[in-house]
Formats: sequence, structure tokens, C-alpha cells
Amino acid sequence: MGSWRELLFLYLILLNILTLTVSQPDLQYYFRISESGNYSTNSTYQRNLETLLSSLPSGTDRYGFYSSSFGEDPDRVNAIVLCRGDVDLNTCRRCIKDSTIKLPQLVPNYKGAIGWYDYCMLRYSNKSIYGIRATRPSYYMWNNENASSVNEFNLALRSLLDGLRSQAVSGGAHRKFATNNTVGPDFQTIYGLMQCTPDLSQIDCNNCLLGATEQISKNPRLRGKRGGRYLTPSCSLRYQTYQFFTEIPADAPPPPDAPADAPPATSGKDDNTTRTIIIIVVSTIGSMIGFIVCVCIFLRKRKQKKNPKQKVEEYAMHGQFSVKSDVFSFGVLVLEILSGQKNNSFRNGENVEDLLSYAWKTWREGTSSNLIDPVLRANSGSMREMIRCIHIGLLCVQENITERPTMASVVLMLSSSSLSLPVPSEPAFFLHSGSTNPKLPLLQEHGHQMAVSDRSTNEVSITELDPR
Repeated sequence: MGSWRELLFLYLILLNILTLTVSQPDLQYYFRISESGNYSTNSTYQRNLETLLSSLPSGTDRYGFYSSSFGEDPDRVNAIVLCRGDVDLNTCRRCIKDSTIKLPQLVPNYKGAIGWYDYCMLRYSNKSIYGIRATRPSYYMWNNENASSVNEFNLALRSLLDGLRSQAVSGGAHRKFATNNTVGPDFQTIYGLMQCTPDLSQIDCNNCLLGATEQISKNPRLRGKRGGRYLTPSCSLRYQTYQFFTEIPADAPPPPDAPADAPPATSGKDDNTTRTIIIIVVSTIGSMIGFIVCVCIFLRKRKQKKNPKQKVEEYAMHGQFSVKSDVFSFGVLVLEILSGQKNNSFRNGENVEDLLSYAWKTWREGTSSNLIDPVLRANSGSMREMIRCIHIGLLCVQENITERPTMASVVLMLSSSSLSLPVPSEPAFFLHSGSTNPKLPLLQEHGHQMAVSDRSTNEVSITELDPR
């Protein structure tokens, strides 16, 4: 009976990993504002930040905008949230709620930060930000496909963006947002969107959008492409040769308020279909992985019963055959799943190495993403979760048995992405190289220059990190 409980336990853990990965996607892009400084854990500033962030989803109005502050100087926190103008209120509030959870986790202990989803933006700072135009940091993406008849395309695009800018600037104090389309060369339709935070004056909004428009023509990565977007803290623009926004009639009244916890409205039958497929696929993959793992462990247990010598060998290798050796096996399994290779035959290019040794080396060098199977690595939206799983796997395979976590602790680590993980020590059978720095922090390569996620398959992205 005990063994089957362990199998069910492991199955739930793996299913939980997949569920967390899909239900909480990474922000498309986030940035820590270094000049704002840091705050200490459990400080007054952190408590003020948490209080303010928790109030943002419900405080967001029907126009998708909210600005607020909390606390007294020098621990006063200011925040602005803005949803894309064509997004319904429920979806807007859900997006903001997710960003208030994600952003502080991705840039912990920074007093200032900004993050973008496709539908919303969150920005907070210890400095005043309301009504102040900010153009840095900026972020842009582009369609890989070149426009046909580039000169004619650019002329049509420029005319479209000029009209959108004029419309967005005159939007008023509640919403500065505009969408439209025009016919380009070869009768191809070009769709465009522009938006400013409504706290900006008309002059500041116009200047912000004008600067973004100039980037489309000046930036070599954006110039002549069939689609692109450019985002700053105060304004954004996007254009594509397909419709990516929901039409909102200019004279239509804003939608009525709705409870924040109501199910989000959907834009069409295909979007309902998409979510259903995702749920089915994730559930199916989780069930398949859980079943495969259960079978493998069952066969391993049965083989041990038939071959007591194997059990003796495990005792000799691990020092003690106990629950902690099962934790060790789980850690190896996690690393094998993420790398797509076996522990005893891990191949790094033309070299065959020990998986644990390579995992430990990459962790210390801050290049843990190199361990991940390229097929999984292609899903950059899950990169942070996968590297966290590598961290947990290394905790499970530590050479010192007493330092390995219990399975209950492992479940807690997997279910709470905000839980800080201890620094792992050297794994069992690590092949010493003497060339790495043990104090090098985890996720060094995943700071504010981390790759962007949640983008369409025909877009790539880059970040402009010029100082203000």
C-alpha cells in the first residue's frame, strides 16, 4: 500500500509542475528599475508594496486604468496599471492580478519595476510616476516576414499611424486608445493600434507616440517588416497584416462594470476552443507522464525484489537506503526529464558526461538553461519554472543525506514559486573540476535581459536598455 501512495504522490507532483507552468505564464517582458534602489525583506516598503499591489485589480476602472499610492515617504509606493483598450474588464483585472503576483517574484527586493503582458502593464516605483512621460525602458518586437513593395507599405503604414496618433491623443482623461486599418500594396490590409496612459497630457501623449513611430522607421529590425510593436512605460503601438485587436465602435459607451471574479468574456468561438484544447492537452500530458513514471518505479521496485544485490549496491553507493535515497532518485528523475537524457549516459556535444556533474557545473556557472532539452528550451515561457525544477532536483541529489529535503518539502517548493530555495551543495559522485566558483548565484542569466515569452510564432523580440 505504501508504494502505491508514493506513486500517487509523485504523479501529483509532476501534474502540479505542468499546471503551474501553463496557468501562470511569464510576463512578456519585465524590467527592474535599478536607480530606484532596493528594499529589505519584511521592511515597511515591502509591506506597503504588497498592500498596494493587492488593491490594483479591484481598483481598475472600466477603462482599464488605475493609479494609486500607499504609505508615507520614504517608504511610499506608487503604481500604475493599464490594460489594452479593447480588453474587457474581467480579462483586464485577471491580467493585472497575475502581474501583481509575478512581477515582484521576478525582480525581488527592487523598489521600482515594470512588466508587460499582451493585455496589461504594471509599473511601480518609490518615485512619483503619475502624469510623467517615461520612454525608458523600451521593448520592441517584429514580424520576421518582410513587407512586399516596402516603399508603398511604409507610406501606407505611416499614414495609418499618423491618424491613430491623432485619435489616441484626443481620447480624453479616461482612455487614450485608437485602432484602425488601411489598405497597403497588393490590396493587403494593415491593422494598427496606439495607446497612452490616460494620465498623460495631450502634448506628452503625442510626443510619446511620435517617438515610437519614429522608431518604426529608424530601427533596422523594424523597418520594412510586415508587423511590429514598440512599448514604453507611457505609450505603445503595434501594427500587423492580420487583425490582432477587437473592434470597438468609436461612439459605443464603455462596458458596464463587472465583478472581478466573474468568468472572463471571450472574443470569439476560436478563443474558447483554444483554451479547451490547452486544458485537455495539459491534462493528457500530465496523465501520460504520471503513468510512465509510475510504471518505471513499479518495475524498478519489482527488479529490486528479484535482485537483492541491486539493493545492496544502492546502499553502498548512497550510504543509506531510506526515504532520502528515494528523494535522491526523484531528483535524478527530474534532471533526466528536463535534460531528456539518462544519468549514466548524458551526452554533451561529443562528450559523454555524468548528468549530475554537468547539472551542478551549469548551476554554479549560471548557465542552467544549457542542461534543458532543446525541445523544452524552445518554450521560453516555461524557462524560469524549468530552471527552478533543476534547482529542486539538485537539492534532492546532494551528497550529504541530511541536507536533502523531504518529499513534503519538495511538494511545497514545487507548489509555491515565491518560496525561496536553499543553496544546494555538491551532489553525490560529482566529478570535481576545480574551475567553477561555488558562490556564483543561480539564474545569473535570467535577470532583466531574460528572453521574452508569450509572443506569436512569427515575431521575435529585443529589449532596448538605454538609461533614462
